Amino acid sequence: MKINVQPKPTTTIAPYMTGFVVMSTQIGVGILGYQRVVAAESGHDAWISVAIAGLLSHLTIWIICRTLRHYPSADLFGIHRDVYGKIIGNLFSLLYILYFIAMAMVILRGYIEVVQSWIFPGIPIWILGSILLFLAMYTVLGGIRVITGYAIISVFITIWLFFDLYFTLEYARWHYLLPVMEADFKQLLKGALIMAFTSVGYEVLYSIYPYVGDKTRLHRHAQWGAFITNFIYVVLMIISLIFFSEGQLIRTIWPTLQIKTVVYFPFLERFEYLAISLWMLIILPNVMLYMWSASRGCKRMFGWNQKRVLYIIGAVIFIAMQFFVSRHAANYIIDRMSYVSLYMAVIYPYVLLLGVLIKRRWNRREDSSCRDPEISGS
Repeated sequence: MKINVQPKPTTTIAPYMTGFVVMSTQIGVGILGYQRVVAAESGHDAWISVAIAGLLSHLTIWIICRTLRHYPSADLFGIHRDVYGKIIGNLFSLLYILYFIAMAMVILRGYIEVVQSWIFPGIPIWILGSILLFLAMYTVLGGIRVITGYAIISVFITIWLFFDLYFTLEYARWHYLLPVMEADFKQLLKGALIMAFTSVGYEVLYSIYPYVGDKTRLHRHAQWGAFITNFIYVVLMIISLIFFSEGQLIRTIWPTLQIKTVVYFPFLERFEYLAISLWMLIILPNVMLYMWSASRGCKRMFGWNQKRVLYIIGAVIFIAMQFFVSRHAANYIIDRMSYVSLYMAVIYPYVLLLGVLIKRRWNRREDSSCRDPEISGS
């Protein structure tokens, strides 16, 4: 397996598209209920925890781009081979492939849970799961450019769903935010770490890096994409805190959807039904990018046909969802993956950058030794 990838010019994407990729991967099904779990740790200072998590995501994106900058056109799988060698590198890459598959499954299962709870309580998982998987796989077969285009379209189609927060200001109780900084640093940090699962997704930059046309502008656009999503998260957290009391917020499973129940139009009484339906356009780019990254990793590591691998991954996700039928089982796997994503997407990029720097220093030392006249003369 080659360390660097040289994709065809017809398969590359513009740098500004990476901003939309980061936005579409960071905003998923977790935004519907992250307020409850963060507020359970930080209380009415939960917005500070969300802001801390946002700063952490910006720092992690910088670390990821700093790592990628050491390579002309390498992805995560090539970097693993370069830093750790063939056997250990493949082991780390395999773990990430399994992580990508698990994240795609968890996102799909989480969205199906929302649909079952709010719209169609009796719909079987296999019906909705097969429809969503078909849509995701059909788009992934078009390649990274088609996936990126869909991500951009989904952002523009659904971004207006956040403007309905204006209706909640009529019921705002701003004193719910006081006193500020009542939670100690440990509580704020716990809330920020819990928030990490909702704000991950930027780790797909490792996979799409070879396909970015002008790689020098990747970091800039990825950061503005993360800034927009983090701004949405902070604003939505503040809106939730002034709309619900602290006790209500902790007992509300999906605060974002509950807020939308106050939105009323003469021609549309249940606005949250429309929001849930359109939310499918938001979660699909998450699933597509994770499935594409997993199938791409299998092709890079083993040389397998990416299309056939994609079919296998789709079947694995479909079968895995059938083991988490009950709400308790779904919540269990989502909670477990939140901890896994903390290590895989937030902590590991720092470890990988350290490994790359050590590898580069070792290579420079060997080059200087080879150029030493005494050594070369002997």
